Amino acid sequence: MTEVPVKDKIEYTVSLVSDFAKKYSLSTTQAFNYLDRFNAISLLEQHYNVAHTLSFSEMLDTLSFYCKDHGGNL
Repeated sequence: MTEVPVKDKIEYTVSLVSDFAKKYSLSTTQAFNYLDRFNAISLLEQHYNVAHTLSFSEMLDTLSFYCKDHGGNL
């Protein structure tokens, strides 16, 4: 299996964080900090190969549920 370029992972994560921020009326910094606090950024990093094949809408829901399961309250 070939390694995914870091640039691709970063671009995907930035786009997803940006959409998450818009969905919940947060700044991108607030969205990143929230996702990082509840380990969703790590989830994205560990499961990028699957995550990037899903729709952004599905991933936003997944991140929301994941954060709620880990103590988030958005």
